[in-house]
Amino acid sequence: MITEDNKLTFDLYHGTSTLFLDSIIENGLGGINPVDEWNLLEIGKEVYTLGEEYLKNTKLFQVNSSSFKCMIEQRDVGSLNSPQGETYLSPSKKVAVTYAICKPYGSEILSYIIDFLKELIRLDIHYIKIDLSKKYKQIFELIELNSSPLLIQLSNLNAGSLLSECGEDPKDNLNQVKKFMSEDKKLFDLSAVKTNFRLTSPVKCESLKFWFINYRGWDYLTPQYNLYEINANRTEKEKLE
Repeated sequence: MITEDNKLTFDLYHGTSTLFLDSIIENGLGGINPVDEWNLLEIGKEVYTLGEEYLKNTKLFQVNSSSFKCMIEQRDVGSLNSPQGETYLSPSKKVAVTYAICKPYGSEILSYIIDFLKELIRLDIHYIKIDLSKKYKQIFELIELNSSPLLIQLSNLNAGSLLSECGEDPKDNLNQVKKFMSEDKKLFDLSAVKTNFRLTSPVKCESLKFWFINYRGWDYLTPQYNLYEINANRTEKEKLE
């Protein structure tokens, strides 16, 4: 599982959105924390409060408010035990693809913020359309952007740049991955859900592979999707020229 020079012998994957592609190309995966960069905790608290006032009777609020509140308060509840803004990796390609498809804005907390904002805008509330849109212009601009789910593949990663998802020594996770890989491969994706890793050091663009995810509906057990590789290093070269 780990070579003599401390490199992983298996690939890890990160699911996100093309919204973050330019930033990752420029700063590497994990080089920028979008929660800090875009002040998402502060924005999230204000959007959640507005949701309590205007969306309390909607399905959107009733289904998502508990998880959203845990995220903006950075509380550990059930599976929501991971600080927002960190970069998480899975040994399962399908787990990362599923995340990218289910979170169209790449970040969980950003996805909640934008989903709530869309509903608040639909209600035609003056404060939202005028004052809040000026206050958080960058976030409102994201609503209008077209984005695609993105898969990032990391090979030969240094084991020293990993922690467990909860920020602990990754040894147990690595042992679990080894066990899962030696067992029924059909069950690997289900088992791997509990063995995510946290990236502690940025990984440069040239060490990454990028894939557009094109999916035709979504069923976790029988997903139908195609991956199309992006030559991000060529894209960066053309950008500089």
